[in-house]
Formats: sequence, C-alpha cells, structure tokens
Amino acid sequence: MKVTWYSKGFRRSKLSKIKSYFSRHKHDYDGLTASKWIRCLQVIPYLEKSNIECCIDDGSSLETDIAVITRWQDARAYELIRKLRQENVKIIFDVCVNYFDGPVTFPRGYGVSKVQVDEIRKIAPIVDVVTCASRYIQERANELNSNAIYIPDSVDLNHFRLRKKRGEYFRGIPMAIWAGHAVKVGEVIDLYPLLKQRGISLTVISNKKINMPGPYQYIPWSYRSFPENIIQGDFCISPRRIDNTYDLGHSHFKIGVFMSQGVPALCANLPSYEELIQKTNGGLICESELDWVNALDNILEDRESLWRWSQGAFNGMRSYSTEVIARSYVNIFETLLSGRIDGSG
Repeated sequence: MKVTWYSKGFRRSKLSKIKSYFSRHKHDYDGLTASKWIRCLQVIPYLEKSNIECCIDDGSSLETDIAVITRWQDARAYELIRKLRQENVKIIFDVCVNYFDGPVTFPRGYGVSKVQVDEIRKIAPIVDVVTCASRYIQERANELNSNAIYIPDSVDLNHFRLRKKRGEYFRGIPMAIWAGHAVKVGEVIDLYPLLKQRGISLTVISNKKINMPGPYQYIPWSYRSFPENIIQGDFCISPRRIDNTYDLGHSHFKIGVFMSQGVPALCANLPSYEELIQKTNGGLICESELDWVNALDNILEDRESLWRWSQGAFNGMRSYSTEVIARSYVNIFETLLSGRIDGSG
C-alpha cells in the first residue's frame, strides 16, 4: 500500500528522503504550518510500522494508491483531485479548520474568507473520504460528503515525553501558561486582569512578543524546546470565543499537548475542549467570566485540585497519542482499498 500526502510546498519525496532530512534537521517543524506536522509528518513513522509506504508530494506525481490532500483546497488542488480520480486513486481530503461556513474575519487578520468557503464546498463532495480534526467539522462536512470521519489531532509521546511532578504544585502561587500564534492572543489579553489580580504569573509561548497589559514571561516558539517549556506552567489557559463557526470547529490540540505532559487546562467551552475534559477529567471548562473567577480562586485555595487534574490529563491523553491515532488512519486506508467505502460522497 502506498499513501501520498499532497500539499502546497511539499517537495516530492520518498519516505527515505523524509527520514534522512529529519534526521539531519529533526526539529525543523518550526517552519511548517502546525497542522502539517500534527496531521501528517508526525504520523508517518507510525504508519511505516504497519508496512505502509508513505510519500509527500506537491502534485508532481500521481503514482499512489491513496492520496491525502492536506491544507490545500484551491483551483490547483481541485485539478489534482480530478487527475487522481482519472488514475483510480482513492482520495482523502483532510480538514483541520472549519472552512465550510463563513466568511468569518477577526480584527487581527485571520479567519475564513468567502473564497475558502467556496473552494472547500467544491472539493468536499468529489473525494472518497473527508477526515476532520473535530466532531464539529465532521458534522459540517457530512452535509456535503456522507463519508466524513472524525480523526482527532494526536500528540507524539516520543517527543512530548515529560511529566509535571506533584511537588511543583505546592511551591507557591500557581503559574498560568498559554501557547499559540500571536494574532490569536486577544482572549488571553482579556483574561489577563483576572490573573494579575490574583498574583498569577503568565508565560506565553508564541512566534513573537505580544503587547500584553502587564508583565509576562515570553518564550519563543520552537518544536525542539516545546516539551521542556510546557512544564514551566502549572496549568494552561485557553479562553476562546464561542460565537462563531471558526472557533467552534477548532481541534483540542492547543490544550491537549499541555495535558499530555500533565499540565491541566482551564478553557472555554469549545466542543473539542469539552470532549477532552469530559474524557480525561484533566481540567475545567469555563463558560463565563464568573466561571473563570471561580476556577482561578479554587486553584489558589486547593492545590490538590491541580494535581488531580494533572493525573487525569496525563493518563487520559494516552488515548490521543500519535501511535494510537495512526491506527485510525490504517483502518481508513484498508477500508478504502477493500471497496467498503464506495465512491465519493
């Protein structure tokens, strides 16, 4: 079985070349869109263990059994899909952002454009399977393709292998931590006064420094140092708007990667966050400002709660390891080639 991931910027390469490159530049994920390594490159080594030949390609070659189109949905992607269908290649369209609804735009210049909505609605019906990073996206994709399947984002436990220790929760005032792209920090800025009022320090891991309304610790984003930097926080925060379809479709990775190393999450009530907290008991959902106030006050008064959540987070995230999630991909690949998924849509 040969599987090829197609995306803009992916140079045509055999798996041997991928492995050779990353053995020399093991941590060059820094220059990639996060979803490309979360939903592709970190998965490939685990698929190889199931004797699946894997390649990445920019559309130059059509020689494959299964194609996975990732982070690519423009006119060139549509034409590539048309050519792949002529070669009887099974096609999976991987969606990690809800581009099915919109436009949705934000003041800092990100969101979903009408062009992106039109593109994805044109492609989704003509592929064999749509894999989705959240159940919310799966529900939206199902309206266009009945073979929409939820495959959660995974955490590679061979890289994120550290663990928060119990004693760290009893040393002083707990420390909050957040990681993400600088343009998406708006809700963290809004939450900052509640942290400051309680003497809770904030660490931010991001691609650049942020104009926060007070002091904070800044750590530049790096895949290499991310595991060590994660455990500098005692709990991660992920406040997020729930009044738009862009945010509602987000995956759980932003909190899941912290939870995998035993750093519990205080987070907004996004569907993917609720799924993770309910399954792991690895933190607390905050639906309102009052919930945030109560949650922050609680962890100051009851440090044991952080440790209980830490254990739930660490143990629960074993189910979302890349090794486990890779099996879902193998099942889809085998089902496609066996003909048990019949045609597009």
